[in-house]
Amino acid sequence: MKIETFLKQNNNRITHERIAIFEFLQTKHIFTYNDIIFHFQDIGRASVFRTLNLFLELGVIRKVDIGQKTMTYELNNEAHHHEHMKCNSCGSVINFPSASICEQIFKEAEKMGFEIKSHSIGILGVCKECGVNH
Repeated sequence: MKIETFLKQNNNRITHERIAIFEFLQTKHIFTYNDIIFHFQDIGRASVFRTLNLFLELGVIRKVDIGQKTMTYELNNEAHHHEHMKCNSCGSVINFPSASICEQIFKEAEKMGFEIKSHSIGILGVCKECGVNH
């Protein structure tokens, strides 16, 4: 679905900034607020902040916990859901498919009457390349 259609269906204004930010996010694996600010120096910080919050509310993006102090996000693509492993040595982030893990989490939550709105699994460790070098 195009972001313009999605925004309109959810009664949100379609702005040049929102479209530009969304198109930029489609080129990124994971991103931070600062990545967007650096790329779009002509878009105000408040506009970027509001757009990220709107995209979070609408489920367009999701927060990703990879053990950083800075909040990290990614597009919320349910068709290719995955989680992240971050190397403590070099900082690389590796995706891994998590369908079976997430299925189990959702089943357990349902048994407990808990409605999951969002989730993120971050695994910290040492990647193959860094492990070989130690």
